[in-house]
Amino acid sequence: MKAIIKISILFCFLAAQLTIISAQNMTPYVKMKRYKTYVKEIDKSLSQVHDSLYASKYELSNLLYRVFFFSIEQDLKNPHHTELLKIATVDSNVWSPKLDVNEPMTRFYFRHPAYNDYPVVGVSHEAAKLFCTWLTDKYNSSPKRKFKKVLFRLPTESEWELAARGGRLNTVYPWGGPYLRNSKGRFLCNFQNIGDENIIYDSLTNKFVVEFNNSPNKADTIISGTLLRTTVPVTSFYNNNIGLYNIAGNVAEMVNEKGISRGGGWRSPGGDVQNESRAFYSKPDNDLGFRIFMVVIEE
Repeated sequence: MKAIIKISILFCFLAAQLTIISAQNMTPYVKMKRYKTYVKEIDKSLSQVHDSLYASKYELSNLLYRVFFFSIEQDLKNPHHTELLKIATVDSNVWSPKLDVNEPMTRFYFRHPAYNDYPVVGVSHEAAKLFCTWLTDKYNSSPKRKFKKVLFRLPTESEWELAARGGRLNTVYPWGGPYLRNSKGRFLCNFQNIGDENIIYDSLTNKFVVEFNNSPNKADTIISGTLLRTTVPVTSFYNNNIGLYNIAGNVAEMVNEKGISRGGGWRSPGGDVQNESRAFYSKPDNDLGFRIFMVVIEE
């Protein structure tokens, strides 16, 4: 609980804002005050990967993305306002066609404050890069910044894998071990746990298939030692050797190379959340997000 409160405070560093939710339609509006950039908090949210390369400890949250989105939305003087807003808009419909149990997520996931600390999903590769450009401008314009000049961006595949391993060589998972559970039987990341009970023989097609039961009455829970079949807060589970949370599972993370994601997400089986795991995407999805990396250009 303390970790969740901490990350909520942390992700308010770019704007003093009040988000009010309408009880009728859950449409948020923001009363934006003067920008206050708390760059010390930005620096605290980063872990050094090597030399001048840093990675965020957390996947990008809904809260921080909302600050960015409303900044774009209210920048009416920008001649490219309409184009930028279209790029930055979250596609909440990524929840609708997947699981009936998650249909309410279409309305609530990005907008409702209960999901502030959950990873943003439904964003494109272009939106992720636009966010990095925006954050770079905000950081470099602050008189309290630690570094004179930095660049926030998506990592390359090799940079992402280096960060996931956290200095450990030849490891299967970010925590260093070869197993998905710890000694107490608890899962170490948010992924799709597929066991023998999910494999059935389809007599109509004469093939073995994997079947998931998505009934809300039988949903898995983290509390019981298994998994909730959706995303979890960005501070959940255990960090790796350099302090990165959810580098495996929760949401697959976009990298600089468009169409490629790393780390797997909450819908990925255990074999697809390994350090070497990579997947492909062509559009936004409900298990696809991103993590920002920072390069120090001038100290």
